[in-house]
Amino acid sequence: MSLPAASRIVVPLAVLAVLGVLAGPATAASPEVTERADYAAGEVVVRLSAESPYADSARLASQVGATVERVSARGGFATLLLPLGQEAEAIERLRADPAVESAELNALKQPSRIPVDEFFPLQWNMKLIGAPEAWNTSFGSGVTIAVLDTGVAYENYNQFGRSPGLSQTRFVSPYDATDGTTHANDEDGHGTHVTGTLVQDWDAFGVAGLVPQAAIMPVRVCRPSGCSADSIADGVYWAVDHGADVINLSLGGPVLATIEREAFAYAEAAGVVVVAAAGNGGGDLIGDPTLDFPARMESVVSVGALDRNMERAGYSSYGEHEGDDGLHLMGPGGIKDVSGNGDGILQNTYAFTCGAGPEDYKQFALCSYFGTSMATPHVSGIAAMLLSVHPDLSAAQVRGVLRCASLDLGDPGYDAEYGAGMLFAPAAIADQDEDGIVDCFDARPALTASIAKVDVRPGETVSVPLDISAWWPGVTSYEVQVSFSPAVVEAVGCTPREETVCVIEDDLVTVSGSPSSPLAGNFRPAYIDFEASGGLNTFTSLHVVVTAVSARVPDIGLRLFTEDGSIRISDPGPTLAGDLDCDSKVGPDDVIDILRAVGGSAEALCFAQGDVNCSGGVDAFDGLAIIAYIAEIAHPAVADCPEIGSSLAPESEEPE
Repeated sequence: MSLPAASRIVVPLAVLAVLGVLAGPATAASPEVTERADYAAGEVVVRLSAESPYADSARLASQVGATVERVSARGGFATLLLPLGQEAEAIERLRADPAVESAELNALKQPSRIPVDEFFPLQWNMKLIGAPEAWNTSFGSGVTIAVLDTGVAYENYNQFGRSPGLSQTRFVSPYDATDGTTHANDEDGHGTHVTGTLVQDWDAFGVAGLVPQAAIMPVRVCRPSGCSADSIADGVYWAVDHGADVINLSLGGPVLATIEREAFAYAEAAGVVVVAAAGNGGGDLIGDPTLDFPARMESVVSVGALDRNMERAGYSSYGEHEGDDGLHLMGPGGIKDVSGNGDGILQNTYAFTCGAGPEDYKQFALCSYFGTSMATPHVSGIAAMLLSVHPDLSAAQVRGVLRCASLDLGDPGYDAEYGAGMLFAPAAIADQDEDGIVDCFDARPALTASIAKVDVRPGETVSVPLDISAWWPGVTSYEVQVSFSPAVVEAVGCTPREETVCVIEDDLVTVSGSPSSPLAGNFRPAYIDFEASGGLNTFTSLHVVVTAVSARVPDIGLRLFTEDGSIRISDPGPTLAGDLDCDSKVGPDDVIDILRAVGGSAEALCFAQGDVNCSGGVDAFDGLAIIAYIAEIAHPAVADCPEIGSSLAPESEEPE
């Protein structure tokens, strides 16, 4: 089929690997559960006696002031919905009725916290992002994720079959944006694979999904020839209008059409979180230094791909932060399986896509794909986890927390190849400081530390720097533990900087300090000397890892989340106009903070103090005014705006 001249063609950003493992039976078993003492609010399950007609369910409901929620002909029971607090009395009355065999509260169970799926041990991707720990808090319930892709194997319709790995998934509002129908079936397998990463059944067969309780909105925007701009735009409008909370776009291309830009603006205005793949280097499997669209857009969370060693996959595109259109986050995308251990992302999709069966849309297999397409649903899933726990967050706030909840990789801080780093699920959803506010102070630890990666010959000694980043202002003391394998290397020395103590004991190096001036930003407290042992004259990677980090930060006051996703801090002490870092003075650091804010990389600034020209936001003009203030150069005052350096009343408002 020919496409309109104005349409743009983009392609799904996955690369197919060769692993094909036949899936389990078409009808999945029930998920294994762990017992919990929870019950569905207001629901009573009534088992009717064998002699009772099903019409008795309506009579029984009327008798106790309930409504019939469902009747199971096969199970011979009815579920009644009562006003809250009336369940106990209703159960007593129902049990006295001769038509009732039993009446009890409708007990709830949850999926086991660790999937029992046969191939879950091969899902290195789930372990890498901390999913097992995050499952103690959220499975994504109450959140709808729109998958804009090649379609999804979600129904038995004509030549298409429903994936056995998605038999328990709740699908809502399907739509085929390529032809305007409501049958978004998959002709490729890509969209089904992406959906599996999100919600694959926990059923003892195959593999498991990240957010099995989330609902999926299948939206087909890709034909076999590609994903056109009109279909993508139409799909975005459909997703927003039909209640999507998150939109996953495992696709991209070099051009953004006007209709797409308008559609994504519509999603942003509606508070929908949009996540898109960074790109696979234009298809040549060599990562380009320019992101694809729509990942390059400011309002879209861009996702690059990591291999199982947390290194950027060679094909994964990247980009500098100019404004806020650079790479944001990394997720597990995998590489071609060369180790035999499953280096790709394993999910259920059509068997023919990985050589495990004929071209049949009703035969499925576990196939290993790799690409930024595969990395993207990991981030979308964690966004769903966050919204499930905190549904009132805006899209900007979600983006802010996701960027904070990352493990810093590559160069310290934001960098072109890794963005903010790998998104870590537990950090994204925990209110660690128990202030009732989801913010960067929950997601990002006070201190992070890393050890340089080096290669060394056996018998050689190398001096390796320990690098620390203080994400919270004013770290007054810290301790970092570095462990190593005595069979591979041995710590033979440590050179600490001033106000730092370094202790080597057994297979552990402890670096600690209580600096006279509180720490902020990046610093290097010590160099640790390691000697490689054993082996022949070949290079080996240093087996050293940071195993524990702790830090003490004094009370920094109320933390408020601003609409643009950043944090502003209201210190209990005096606050000054122009004091962006809340250190009760206006100086060069505040100008640097303004530059960071304008560049989109500031998560913990006092924006209320930074807007010295009362324009409603921090911009370059505020920086110029503060420079003039520092240099004692006269600058024009703004009417009804506090003078730079003057005292401000502490913030006391709660975030909306």
